[in-house]
Amino acid sequence: MKKLWKVTCRGMHGGIASDVAHGVAYVVAEDAAEAYQKVRASLDKRKLGFSKERELEKIELLAAEGDYPECGYALYA
Repeated sequence: MKKLWKVTCRGMHGGIASDVAHGVAYVVAEDAAEAYQKVRASLDKRKLGFSKERELEKIELLAAEGDYPECGYALYA
């Protein structure tokens, strides 16, 4: 089942160096680990930020597929 996750890394939240918050991403994935791996792989491939800034700070479940998802919000993917 697909879910929508908000993945926040330790750095790259936008500001002086960039207007784009590369360290905050919205990801459709089946679980939290897959969501972070998608973000981390993209940041590593593009060599954005320092390695420590790419580390996971937090991850939040925003929505999920299904009629009555436990998180309270339905995802239509």
